[in-house]
Amino acid sequence: MPELELTRTPGDRRVYTLDGVGTLRLEGPFSRAALAEADGASWRFARTGFWRRSVLAVDGAGAPVGRFEPRGLRRGGTVRWLDRELALRPAGSWRERYALADRDREIAVLDGKGWGRRPVKVIVDDPDAVEPELLLFAAFVVRGLAADAQGAAGAGASAAATGG
Repeated sequence: MPELELTRTPGDRRVYTLDGVGTLRLEGPFSRAALAEADGASWRFARTGFWRRSVLAVDGAGAPVGRFEPRGLRRGGTVRWLDRELALRPAGSWRERYALADRDREIAVLDGKGWGRRPVKVIVDDPDAVEPELLLFAAFVVRGLAADAQGAAGAGASAAATGG
């Protein structure tokens, strides 16, 4: 069962590598979009919508290939990748840990930490069961969910400290 980490590359704070899978190059100061590369192909992942919680993936030609739709107030959501529908469901109560599941089969577990040099750990039971670009997409989504949770926790602590 390989354990991988999305790790910031030395010398460029916006580029992250998922060993043996591919890279993510974050765009802009708030990292709401990224260019993913794997096996000589590229995709663009970007958060969309009013609250910017949905995530859209397009291929190098600009055609939509994937989408993440979060659940209402609960954690996780639905990942649609090409003709597959998968679930990104919570895999823990206290951390931003998610299982990417194809029906009842978990194909990857992603543990998000938000910002930093190693924002996402990934455990994959069968590397052949998940395409590299789908794994990069899931890592991008989980990184965003973890960053959102960190921001919400910080805002809540700030409000509590100031009495607001």
